[in-house]
Amino acid sequence: MRPDSSWIGDYMDEVISVIIPVYNAEDYICRCLDSVIIQSYESLEIIVIDDGSTDSSGRICDEYGEKDCRVKVFHQNNKGVSAARNLGLKMATGKYIGFVDSDDWIERDMYSLLMGMAESSDADVTACGYYINDENPSLYAESAAESISQEEAIRASFLNVNKYCFYGALWNKIFKSEIFRANSIEFDGSVFVGEDMLCLCQCIMRSKKIVYSPIPKYHYSCNDMSVTSKPFYSEKVTMLRALDKIESIVKPAYPQLAPVVRQRSILTSYNYLRQAMYNTSFSDYAAIRELRDNIRNEFISVVMGSDLSAKDKVKLTLFSMSPKAFRYLRLSYKAVSGLFKN
Repeated sequence: MRPDSSWIGDYMDEVISVIIPVYNAEDYICRCLDSVIIQSYESLEIIVIDDGSTDSSGRICDEYGEKDCRVKVFHQNNKGVSAARNLGLKMATGKYIGFVDSDDWIERDMYSLLMGMAESSDADVTACGYYINDENPSLYAESAAESISQEEAIRASFLNVNKYCFYGALWNKIFKSEIFRANSIEFDGSVFVGEDMLCLCQCIMRSKKIVYSPIPKYHYSCNDMSVTSKPFYSEKVTMLRALDKIESIVKPAYPQLAPVVRQRSILTSYNYLRQAMYNTSFSDYAAIRELRDNIRNEFISVVMGSDLSAKDKVKLTLFSMSPKAFRYLRLSYKAVSGLFKN
């Protein structure tokens, strides 16, 4: 614990501003904040944004702020993770920016590793490996840090190529804050899923040097808070818009990457269609049509080339053609089946 905040002015050039958006995370936030506070790299500015939590998260964050002057807590009405991170960027004063999700945690030496790579190579972005649910690290090898090109980083982000630890997220990386400030980069409030991938792409395209280490230091937790674990809902469709924006960003410099982004968009639409079909309570047919239209020309090859059973392939085809008719037929079939059972 530090008695006051005067140290920040003395070490500004070395400070990492760690931005942590929080919303109803009372079951996880202590583990997250504890892992950041005990970092062996101590020159941290820990910016916690309570995004209108209705549980005890806000109070818990305030308690941490009272114990450690590095923890700066801000409260706002619920505006979403993008608005929370944008407020964090506005308040950040460090030379580098890092992000941690409130339900995740980090190894004690993560920022020492990332900062060491950044300083030794004057990198704009550094990344490390990660664990998923405390198991199966993305990649692990006791090897030295290596540079990666813009094109390789972008490609790895979309294809989830673990070789470079460049999963399309922000949490296992640090960025020079000048990247955000000089290029007016912020999170797109109209994108609710994929906003981190879009921001990462913008940062990569504005970076001159990118360095990574495969050693895993971040713990990514898949739980009920994770977007990927939730049933399909309308806002997920905004991932397609994020991918469209990403394609427009990378295509001028790397036209060969446009098909890579397009492939990700098609597979995303297919996976979301499957989620919507199995989520019988979902009835936003406009969102379903947007998914269907996004892969219309490739629908047959995508669905027929999938690992679904023949029965589910027929179901998904009917569902994509007319969700209402599909649901009606399904209910009718259940009703008729029930009559015969009785």
